[in-house]
Amino acid sequence: MANDLEALIFDFDGLMIDSERVEADCIVEVVAGWGHALEYTDFGHLFGSVDADAEWEELLQATCGRTVAELDEQIRLMTRTRKDALPLLPGVRELLDAAHARELRVGLGTGNTLSILERRLGRHGVFDRFDAIVTRAEVARGKPEPDIYLEVARRLQVAADACLVLEDSIPGCEAALAAGMRVIACPSAVTAHLEFPPEAQRVTTLADLSL
Repeated sequence: MANDLEALIFDFDGLMIDSERVEADCIVEVVAGWGHALEYTDFGHLFGSVDADAEWEELLQATCGRTVAELDEQIRLMTRTRKDALPLLPGVRELLDAAHARELRVGLGTGNTLSILERRLGRHGVFDRFDAIVTRAEVARGKPEPDIYLEVARRLQVAADACLVLEDSIPGCEAALAAGMRVIACPSAVTAHLEFPPEAQRVTTLADLSL
């Protein structure tokens, strides 16, 4: 890894825990219950941003005549318990250890909420290992805009071009690149079929990375 690296920044959902797969499976299950079929390839490109409601609305209307509100109501209770029980994905803890060993600043930029991060990362004892956490609620625009990652860098007091972002989604990679940061894509099962930006190095698992 480059010697000019000063900060490692993580996404959360789909990268640190396999929550994107849980969400996607519940979406497929609910839509099937409505008498229609969706696959990961139909909606994987929409994962990674909480600002894609218009695109979800269009997809649901075209597929089954339902709304995002109806889908959210169905999957909210289905996903919470399942996501809360998920382990850390391979390589996450090791990268946190490596970053601290190299005295890198460590950040997290996510569309999720602080209370959920505290619950799901806290149970693994890693919530307190981040020097800065920025959520969608704290910035003007979500991914694929650069706001979240620029704010993480500001709080870490590190220049954008000295940051390496780890992402599992296309909007996340686009956000990191728009912020002027380097990015490594580690797709989830939901996004693995997608074509990621050419500037993003792609790995199959975070366990393949070393700092």
